[in-house]
Amino acid sequence: MVNPRSDIFVGSGFFFRVGFFGITGGVTEMKKPSGYENADPAHDGFQYLEDLSTAYWYSQVLFTALKLNIFKYLDQGDGSIQTLANAASCKEDPLLRLLRALERMALVSYEKTIWQNSQVSSLFLIPDKSGYMGDFFLYRYYMQPNWSQLTQIVTNAEKKEEAELSYLQKNFLYVKAMDTLVRQKACEITGLVAPMTLNGPLLDVGGGAGSMIRAFQKVWQKTTGLVFDIPEVIAAARTLYPDAGDWKGITPVEGDFRTHDFEQWFPMIILSNFLHAYGPIEAKELLLKAVGLLKKNGVLLIHDYFPDRKGVSPQKGALYDLSMMLNTFNGVCHETQVILEWLKEAGVDAVSIKDLGTDSSLILAGGDSRLHVPKNPWIDLAYKQGFDKVVLISPQDIVTAPWVNAKCRYGCKRFGKNLQCPPHGMSYKETRSLLDSYTTAILVQGQPPGIKFHNKLLSLEKQAFLDGCHTAFALSAGPCPVCPDCPENGKCRHHHLARPSMEGSGIDVYTTVKNAGWALSPVKEKNQYVKYIGLLLVGEY
Repeated sequence: MVNPRSDIFVGSGFFFRVGFFGITGGVTEMKKPSGYENADPAHDGFQYLEDLSTAYWYSQVLFTALKLNIFKYLDQGDGSIQTLANAASCKEDPLLRLLRALERMALVSYEKTIWQNSQVSSLFLIPDKSGYMGDFFLYRYYMQPNWSQLTQIVTNAEKKEEAELSYLQKNFLYVKAMDTLVRQKACEITGLVAPMTLNGPLLDVGGGAGSMIRAFQKVWQKTTGLVFDIPEVIAAARTLYPDAGDWKGITPVEGDFRTHDFEQWFPMIILSNFLHAYGPIEAKELLLKAVGLLKKNGVLLIHDYFPDRKGVSPQKGALYDLSMMLNTFNGVCHETQVILEWLKEAGVDAVSIKDLGTDSSLILAGGDSRLHVPKNPWIDLAYKQGFDKVVLISPQDIVTAPWVNAKCRYGCKRFGKNLQCPPHGMSYKETRSLLDSYTTAILVQGQPPGIKFHNKLLSLEKQAFLDGCHTAFALSAGPCPVCPDCPENGKCRHHHLARPSMEGSGIDVYTTVKNAGWALSPVKEKNQYVKYIGLLLVGEY
């Protein structure tokens, strides 16, 4: 633990070309920041509340981009970071971190070193365009200070001047707040590593009030550990947990990890929400030092927010990175790929990465860590192929129905002209039988052009096959795009490249996507943002 200084519209959906409704188009999606659309009195996890508590992060990113005229300059310029920084009079590195957050909020996109506006930004956030609403959104920004008075307006108490908190008071509140978060996160983290057998004390660097080790003690009852942190944090931890029983088997150690000399080695070292408090040079040095303190076959546990991960809250890593920029001296949320490079340099090859059920992720490195973190290789693999969205789905949640083929028969101008679509290809009953033979499937979302999307699906299927999933089979989106036209003799020229589409095989894509947690609606106008939906069946998981 390191003490710091004192409704979005996203174009999305799937594309039928000339499909179900005889139109060229697809669907769009109304998507709010993670969790907001899931307001439900039956919630029993804290992530929904965490998303609400950081809602102002999202709005402030939008306000800042508007005040800097980011969308205007992207519309006018070549989209390189250098050009944009010059136009907006910004420093390149902070601007790049802002752009990463805008990208995760789907307000800009990035491809081959070029940044560009998304559809919704082009429609509403560029001055002089007919749909410009930037001034309206900035009006929301100017109303922001009055919202800080909400508590005073609601309460009957007279307004009192709040006394400025001292550094130690702020530090105590910070340690208390972070300990609350640790106790929530630790439940899942310890469950993931419970099968391990460790011999010797754990070292929790930046361990705050020690609750991570307490959680491990519930899993490994004889576990002892060292909680290492700066003196004022250790003092706050003792105040927060004054009972000697809370420190049974736990030794608090004061110091600065950058300079402290340890006289022992550890079977596990925990770096939870630690590396992001430092810039790349220092963070790398601290990680290498931690690796050097591991026993033979020891494990390094890194828990953090990573901007390049797309877990349950894809925006949070980039937004947390901005929070580090604002609240620490030189903090950075480092990408997992950067950390993997540092680990490789340290000679650590056994690495597992797991997105938690909340908004952060876990890296286990060293020892036999590969054996104990349940990985989801297909999701990671799909993201590496370049798909925009990926979700694990049960084949039971993939819906087939007779009306789907009827829509193709009576709603598509290309009916009977493509060998992978009705009346060729699989009926909905055959598809249902195929789906029932699998236990796991991956739903992916991408963009036009169709042949590029199709080829990425084929590549994903091939890689899954080569990785040992011999049952891997892909279903694409829309009529097969491999050839301009199918041969009149009814014999496919490229069976090894052709794949049936989901809808052409009788799958109700709308309901299936809804079952996966995505919301879709038909494209109603030309030039609206279009997305494709594909499916990879992967068998046992």
